[in-house]
Amino acid sequence: MQNLLTYLPPFKPLLQIFLGLAAGLFLASLLEALNITKKIAKLTKPFVKYAHLSDISAASFAVALFSPASANAMLGEALQKNKLSEKEVVISNLFNSLPSTLTHIPTFFFMSFPILGRAAVIYTAISVVTAIFRTAATVLVGRLLLPRCSGDSCIRGVADEMPETRTFWQQALQSAWKRFTKRLPRLLFIGIPVYCLMFYLQFFGFFKFMENWFVNSLGFDFLKPESISIIVLYMAAELRASLVAGGTVYQTGLLTANEVVLALLIGNVLSTPMRGIRHQLPAYASYYPAGFAVKLIAYNQLSRVLSMALVAVLFYFFFF
Repeated sequence: MQNLLTYLPPFKPLLQIFLGLAAGLFLASLLEALNITKKIAKLTKPFVKYAHLSDISAASFAVALFSPASANAMLGEALQKNKLSEKEVVISNLFNSLPSTLTHIPTFFFMSFPILGRAAVIYTAISVVTAIFRTAATVLVGRLLLPRCSGDSCIRGVADEMPETRTFWQQALQSAWKRFTKRLPRLLFIGIPVYCLMFYLQFFGFFKFMENWFVNSLGFDFLKPESISIIVLYMAAELRASLVAGGTVYQTGLLTANEVVLALLIGNVLSTPMRGIRHQLPAYASYYPAGFAVKLIAYNQLSRVLSMALVAVLFYFFFF
């Protein structure tokens, strides 16, 4: 019986993941019911207008500042109701790179600064600059690929449904609950099987195999051996373990702050594809059609890899 249990996905992580997804889903529903999305869409109006995006895209950008899951829930429903095209959802998702990064920056910084000191400051600054670069590039791509809208055609989606009069909290909660219960079954029936698939891929060593292949197939002769350990840990155990390893070699003087930062950047680039599949696929499959979710993750992770790789090359060129 004990041996059989080891082959079952752990319940606690599953519960944590889907409680978080459900909370994000309910928050998105509540924001829509309160008509807040129409108001916060104005915050990004200049960029949205330049990128030929709609008010839903603007609202999802602002919502992503405190809940990326809610932003994805908003885009997912807009796609389902044909208020946004697949192309605009892809560009909107990439457009949310900056606020999504900013939501994680405080946690990363206060976790890493006591360990890495100056290296944590440099890496955090690079992460923010890279996210700004991705968002700016997305605005240009949107302007090139999306049709130009004018007048009322730019204000579609969220605003179409929302009344101009104020919605009281009780009414808003009732409306949000109705939306939430309508969306929740898809989150559970799609998300849980995908989570189980990710668990068994990890359990049988698929991700470890891919991570080792990445490291062994690419030459890192220009790095010190201590840097390789940071990269491998970033890929195998993700950020916390690599921070501990980086802090150890930095505090003992084996690596400089710049060398630690470069190792973290390379680890980030190499771990991005597997991290996207392992962590994003269960969530994205809950909000979007399965095939489109895979496509969306591919675009998302490709943009991250290219931007981080470019920054890593520039960092090495200027500081080494």
